[in-house]
Amino acid sequence: MLRPAPLVAAPRPHYEIDDETVAVSLQEPRPDVEVPEALVQDLWRAQRFDAEGLSTTEGDPVQVLDPGRLNTDAGPDFRNAHVRIGSMDWRGDVEIHVASRGWIDHGHDTDPRYDSVVLHVTLQADVWTGALPREDESTVPEIVLYPRLDTPLRELLHAFHTRADEDALPCASRWDRVPESTKRSWIADLARDRMTAKRDRLAGDDRALAARLQERLFAGLGYAKNDAPMEALARRLPPRLVRSVDHPRDREALHLGVAGLLPTPDDLLDTDRATADYAMDLRDRFRRLQVRLDRPTMDATQWTFFRLRPNNFPPLRIAQAAAWYADGALLADDPLPTLRTALNADDSIPALRDALAARPPSFWRTHYHLEKRAAEHDPSLGPSRRRVLIVNAVVPTLLLDADRRGAPAQAEAAMDVLRSLPASTDSVARRFEALGTEAQSALEAQGMHQLYREYCSTGGCLQCAVGQSLLGE
Repeated sequence: MLRPAPLVAAPRPHYEIDDETVAVSLQEPRPDVEVPEALVQDLWRAQRFDAEGLSTTEGDPVQVLDPGRLNTDAGPDFRNAHVRIGSMDWRGDVEIHVASRGWIDHGHDTDPRYDSVVLHVTLQADVWTGALPREDESTVPEIVLYPRLDTPLRELLHAFHTRADEDALPCASRWDRVPESTKRSWIADLARDRMTAKRDRLAGDDRALAARLQERLFAGLGYAKNDAPMEALARRLPPRLVRSVDHPRDREALHLGVAGLLPTPDDLLDTDRATADYAMDLRDRFRRLQVRLDRPTMDATQWTFFRLRPNNFPPLRIAQAAAWYADGALLADDPLPTLRTALNADDSIPALRDALAARPPSFWRTHYHLEKRAAEHDPSLGPSRRRVLIVNAVVPTLLLDADRRGAPAQAEAAMDVLRSLPASTDSVARRFEALGTEAQSALEAQGMHQLYREYCSTGGCLQCAVGQSLLGE
């Protein structure tokens, strides 16, 4: 039996084991104790470190405005982070390692996908700290977490290895004790907070609203795996420039060429003649366009195909994006009047869905990319994806437009669209549905996402209305 030794004064804890007194040292893990990278990811995601006076290894002050979203596929660990380094705001990816040399060991210094990393986060410093190169030979800003941990690492390791099911909400076992009205009212408040935040993120950009809308639409086409490169593509192709290109095939060539996704002749050696001719025509068109436009191109390695269904392959999604510039389509002219008209229609949801229609050329009926023919399918943008675009791109844009024009009725009409749209089924919504609270609209689903992200995942139970209700029992 292990028990504290009585009346023993010593600088370290002492225990008696079968009448023999022994000293026990409580200290941080030995250097050879393996620290999981997932633990460091958790520290970054929950911001479980002292951020006061945070700075890079070069001494530049760092403020984390948004840690980003954990990426479970190939590429950097966190996507779409927002950090301020010195006086400069950066939006991009964050890479996590236990020690700085992980950047080198994993080959990120030669992988152009990691050129989008705006901050490297390491738990422990080593000889590589502060000198990590990107593939383009620039140096990645870096912070070291270990000196800023507010909990001993041994405790963090123990908690990590003994943690409960990650999918379970902290209050899952007592969720049904909270009055339904309390839960629904709190979710509604959070939904409004989330949509306001989406509006305000658009407002923080000094570009024309049409360009910001295009960026959000493109990102929505990319889903989680390709939203960052789709957003980068939109930034390289502002609406005014795309509208200066008259021919639809030229616009498609421009988008796919800047994306870095036009195949080379060697890539087409084994394909059929019609596919090769179409792809080579796009290459020729893009080469001619570049003489006049000289747009910076992306690297093909920035795009993810792994674990994607063919209808989500980047070339098809980019062809759909280019189709928004066809005559009469949403981006062919200023999209705001079109969206306002659709919002004011007797049945606004079908009108907004119609405004988002995108129909690529017939080539895409038998192709998902430019190197191989496929079985015939409908290449147009489907209704479920358009519904997501309404939530994440169109409504925030209309909210900002209403705020700037002093049109509260438009803002409320935009929120009514979300109250009428059915909720999408995703992993977050399923967590709450399993507890007996099903999202009754797209707006409620937004509230659930806000609840899960800002409270459940960060341990913010004391600030949560559900947690407060349970504590007041």
